[in-house]
Amino acid sequence: MIQIKIDATESTNDYLKLMLRQGVVQDGTAVRTLNQTQGRGQRGADWYFEKYKSLAISVLKIWNASDQPSPFHLQWVITQSVLTVLRELGTATWHIKWPNDIMADGKKVAGLLIEHQFKGRLQSSIFGVGVNVNNSAIPQWPHAASLAQVLGKNTDLDRLAQGLIQAINQACGTIHQNNFLTDLAEFNRSLFRKDILSKFEDDQQRVFTGCIQGVTQCGGLLIKTENGLETYASGTVKLILTES
Repeated sequence: MIQIKIDATESTNDYLKLMLRQGVVQDGTAVRTLNQTQGRGQRGADWYFEKYKSLAISVLKIWNASDQPSPFHLQWVITQSVLTVLRELGTATWHIKWPNDIMADGKKVAGLLIEHQFKGRLQSSIFGVGVNVNNSAIPQWPHAASLAQVLGKNTDLDRLAQGLIQAINQACGTIHQNNFLTDLAEFNRSLFRKDILSKFEDDQQRVFTGCIQGVTQCGGLLIKTENGLETYASGTVKLILTES
């Protein structure tokens, strides 16, 4: 397992993708930085990053033709592995906000950007993780916080990076189709605001209320609304967070 620590980069995911295109990277390679200048989240959303207080890592997995996990299954297992590492840092109420944000005491402390490369089949995956670690504040992001704000203590960045990289590589090495339903059930147990009446906005900018029931085997979010059970694909609905 090769780890590359760089002083600064626009995006650790992009750094790994460039290495992959150049053919100079091995399975399990991880890139980490304490200064990511153009971090992004799902669907191109910006990710706040504070130099030397935030952490960004990306891990590459190269898949064999005989080893082809479902991208949905990977999302559940990798996100759960990140949650497990962060949960061990201290006492808080930990959840996964669908599809792959990590929440602590109702605040977003980490997010994942998972990108897959296909060429006839799944060739490789890059798992990017951004964590607000020792930040004293997250400006203009009222629903975000750092681990330091939630836990009341600083976290060793090197140790956290090592733990996340190991957990992601281990999860990639042990994922198996036989555990598909078990892993989905574990992911659903961790869901943020599950069974709690919440407000949502769909991709047509319609606002509605409902209760999250869980994630389906096809990766959609199942919400119980006044019209019954409805399933939303990633990118077609967002949870509206309100100030606590």
